[in-house]
Amino acid sequence: MSEDTTARAEHPMAGTSSLLLDRTDVELHVRAMAQTPGVRFADFFGSIEDGELMIRLVWGLDREQEFRIVRWPARGTGYPPLSEVAPAAFVEECEIYEQFGVSPGKGRALNRLVIPPRAEHSFPRLGEAPPHDRPLPHAPHYVSGEAFEFPFGPVRGVGQESMYMGLVTSGEELIDLYLLQWHKHRGIERRLGGEEVARALFVVERTEGLSAVGNGWAFCRAVEAIAEVVPHPAVERSRGVALELERLYNHAAAIAALCQSTGLVVGQAQAEMVLEQLLRLNASVFGHRYLFGVLAPGGTSRAADVDALVTLLPPIMDSLRRLVDALWSTNSFLDRLESCGVVTPADAARLGLVGPVARASGQDIDTRRDHAFGPYGDLAVKVPVRATGDVMARMSVMVAEMEESARLTLDLAGAGLGAGTVEVPPATGSALGWCESPRGESLLWVDLDAGRIRRARVRPGSVRNWRSFDDAARSRNVFTDIPIIEASFWLTVAGLAR
Repeated sequence: MSEDTTARAEHPMAGTSSLLLDRTDVELHVRAMAQTPGVRFADFFGSIEDGELMIRLVWGLDREQEFRIVRWPARGTGYPPLSEVAPAAFVEECEIYEQFGVSPGKGRALNRLVIPPRAEHSFPRLGEAPPHDRPLPHAPHYVSGEAFEFPFGPVRGVGQESMYMGLVTSGEELIDLYLLQWHKHRGIERRLGGEEVARALFVVERTEGLSAVGNGWAFCRAVEAIAEVVPHPAVERSRGVALELERLYNHAAAIAALCQSTGLVVGQAQAEMVLEQLLRLNASVFGHRYLFGVLAPGGTSRAADVDALVTLLPPIMDSLRRLVDALWSTNSFLDRLESCGVVTPADAARLGLVGPVARASGQDIDTRRDHAFGPYGDLAVKVPVRATGDVMARMSVMVAEMEESARLTLDLAGAGLGAGTVEVPPATGSALGWCESPRGESLLWVDLDAGRIRRARVRPGSVRNWRSFDDAARSRNVFTDIPIIEASFWLTVAGLAR
């Protein structure tokens, strides 16, 4: 192995390092990293470079405040089955096979991810389709004896994303759960190829609309690193305000969904009123309820209305506190949350979870603190962590994060907000950008050629966290627990089936 000094090497950027491996070194490297304390799997993807498939693996070295990007050429035999050593890599192994036709060795069974059935060779993808004599696999599952599989979806209800759930049961208790999520696939990463940076940001924001700022900021940071531009600190503070407002309304929406899923109609109405107030606050401060178009390469495209922010946010938080106090005092609500949808700390670490889902399962991680970006290097971000890993823990983390987001928002506003952009010249190179979205760590790896996208890897937090949803569903739950668990995870199908 060696330091990456090739022409397509990762662009030098604070907080990242790059390593080039021979294929023969890959398995030993992964085993060593997977056994190193403080190291977690972050991402794993392919890119066609000079006609050859290059594989990249991203590790989060949180103690060192570093992301390590490891790459190797996947010639001929591809790569060893990394998920045998790092189980968190399984989803990405499926994706690499679907998009590039390269599978891990040892005949490992894979699942479909975003390519629908009967479209194996006609569906647009990033590279070559899998060989014609080997259709896309799906790891087999069997239902027998007293159990049966209850089909639910892909159309599940008004306002819910399309997704198929196969609920395996013998009556009421859930034995197993299978997810099929290709119905939302839009080929976002393929669409980004050849786009100019400004247009690409428009698409990235819409990859997962509820994390427009989180994903968009990660993209902007990668582009700015390649072009070697740094936005003004006051502009970065404006970005931070937009990110925290995005976290606030997402967590409020999750609380409303928890009330709905538990049949708490009054609580749902009160939570939705708080949510509506937060969306109106977004519109007052930045001109868009869901904060689209606030970011721009090199800065922001809109100025923040500080007066509206400092006037409207405190009373909204007072309403939220009254709601939360009422919910914590409602035994019929708490009974449905406690011991429901458990993700153990061991599983959270093994599967590389991020965001509130991870922090509710004992994982003390947050990129705002561990890989500080923008204005967060000057802020002492308090990271709430719980250990039980159930729905109650996930809601508790969200409530604590809303208090912290409100504090950070007002602190940032008090330090002064700015608007405008630094010119971003059409640059060439590649870099990794990151951000702590409401769903957790969002990673965007971008490869530019004279200002146009050669390859953009979009990895929202939902990609990591869907990996544990089926485990949470199997943890001694019944049918009616599934909507509660889904609300507490607060993921998007679009963020995975992109």
